[in-house]
Amino acid sequence: MDPLVLCSLKSPQQIHWLTRADIFNHPIARSFLFSFNQMPIYRKRDRLTDARERNKRIFEICAERLNIGASIGLFPEGNHRAVKSLRPLRRGVVDMVNESLQLNPELKSLQLIPVGIDYEEMASFRRRLTYRFGQPIRFDDLIDEDNGQIAPGDLLSRIHDSLNELMVNIQPESHYAQLLPFVRAMRTAEQPNWNQTREKIQSLGKLSESALEEIEKAFESLTKSDLMAQVRAEDLGFGPEQIRSVPWWFVLVTPIAVIGGLCSWPLSKMLESRAKKTIKDPCFVSTFKVSAGMALFPLCWLILAFPISWMVTGAWMGWGIIPAYLFNAVGSRVAGWWYGTFLDWNGARKAKKAYSNRAQSEAWSQYLDVIEKKLSENP
Repeated sequence: MDPLVLCSLKSPQQIHWLTRADIFNHPIARSFLFSFNQMPIYRKRDRLTDARERNKRIFEICAERLNIGASIGLFPEGNHRAVKSLRPLRRGVVDMVNESLQLNPELKSLQLIPVGIDYEEMASFRRRLTYRFGQPIRFDDLIDEDNGQIAPGDLLSRIHDSLNELMVNIQPESHYAQLLPFVRAMRTAEQPNWNQTREKIQSLGKLSESALEEIEKAFESLTKSDLMAQVRAEDLGFGPEQIRSVPWWFVLVTPIAVIGGLCSWPLSKMLESRAKKTIKDPCFVSTFKVSAGMALFPLCWLILAFPISWMVTGAWMGWGIIPAYLFNAVGSRVAGWWYGTFLDWNGARKAKKAYSNRAQSEAWSQYLDVIEKKLSENP
């Protein structure tokens, strides 16, 4: 979903993307991906003897496109995992820059724009998402005067530092599970003061082994309380005073949302059910839903527009078809907003119930207090 979001919300021009090569195998998928300016990138797991040569040609094509003013989007980690941490970067972005410099030395003025993506919960519908854009990464001073190229490690180090300033990077990964609830409770996707939040997250990576062991014990007690299985850390926050509030008129909008989303609900549930059965990787749940929904929802609304028009105007073909179609399109948006608000309301209800449970409330407070204490002892 990341390329679609970035293209639709943040860019005034088209972005050309590098995408894992194996999804180009199907002819229909290949045509669809090419139409969205996506190009295959080959990995070791593809087991091709000429993968390096293929990628070199792809980077040459990227350089040619950059030379005429195109924008290239890529993910320098070169893989995906449903975790909030920055993985080692691959050299592909440096190879692309070097190909560009070889094609045209004036491309040393290219801008590398780092983007940090922060999901609240990627596999769920209507959860929060934040994009953070950093300052352009300079690389012209890294160019070797003798060969006109950049050493991969030099540029990758700068990219890593830039991304680390923009995204949630929970370290050490050996204690990721134990630290994750604390970070989720910070509600990073909606923090107005990101710099302060980032510094606190980065401080976790400086904790000593003894501190991490104490945190692990507190996490074990938290797990035994079964709290995390009942309520999300984002809904709990750092105390009862942080439970999210929902506008009082939310209930009044319910009938409008139900009517507006009634025609879209069956298809939405079908896609959700299908995703649970067929999509194993949570990173691709939203990709599946949106990809299928982009084609199926407009078609569904168009088909339903005919009987709705007949019920209102008494004619199958007439002026009522367009208003009926727009009713479904707009109604689905209202229903989507309502459902997102409902999730906050339901989360707040579960959080209140958890805080009223003495054992669970104490386990959560103890877990938070241990981490806060260890952070204060290691400024």
